[in-house]
Amino acid sequence: MNIKKDTWQKQERAVRATQLAFDLSSEVQKHIKKQAIDDEVTPSDMIRRILGLEVKSKKTRQRLSFNLSDEELNQLGVQFGIVEPDEARKKRLIKQQVADLLIQFTEQNKQT
Repeated sequence: MNIKKDTWQKQERAVRATQLAFDLSSEVQKHIKKQAIDDEVTPSDMIRRILGLEVKSKKTRQRLSFNLSDEELNQLGVQFGIVEPDEARKKRLIKQQVADLLIQFTEQNKQT
């Protein structure tokens, strides 16, 4: 019974937390986000560090993500020459091709 009470109290504290959002210049936002990436933390944790607040989370592995419509997914399938009846496999193959393309893009831009 005590475990349930502790859990409930933690949830209550989380609900009471206040979120602050800032409308800062793009230069300030970029700098904070870049520093967060370099330090392998979230931008939220970077702000906590700047403010001298406790950062409880561990280093994060930054992920890139974006959304595709079914039409765009099919377009990429054609672009990459992927003909696959299994939709799940098709998505995995397209994902791998996109990852390879992003790596290639990064390598080319490092040299310039």
